[in-house]
Amino acid sequence: MFKQTNVKISFRATNTIQQQLNSKKQKHNDPSGIYKLKCNTCNKVYVGQSGRAIGTRFKEHIRYIRSNNSTSAYAAHILENRHEYGPKEKTLQLLKPCRKGKHMDCWEALYMQVLRHKQVLIDEQQVGDSNPLFQMATVTYTP
Repeated sequence: MFKQTNVKISFRATNTIQQQLNSKKQKHNDPSGIYKLKCNTCNKVYVGQSGRAIGTRFKEHIRYIRSNNSTSAYAAHILENRHEYGPKEKTLQLLKPCRKGKHMDCWEALYMQVLRHKQVLIDEQQVGDSNPLFQMATVTYTP
């Protein structure tokens, strides 16, 4: 706009609308939310949540396994039992797309309750108490 004049610009914004639109894009095939990871040896599952792309979180679980770090319950299960994990396409499944927050915590607890009721949740993720409201949901809800 100012090229045809002798006015020289001393400041130029680097935070443009185009940059904001491009930086906020998230892959539609790799959303955030509640996910499950399957153990290929015993077919039990781990339920987790991530406010970031679940593919990124999957890579972290694999990095924990490869570095012999049992930080996550899934990595602990694989390492302690000498079980096998598979590629992302066969191991990772999105259960509920959602954003980070209290809703995500509730959805994760519900899925954990349902899978615990079906006895497919890994032992490392078992907790003693269960929510009676979720027990009602397990009667009618199946993922």
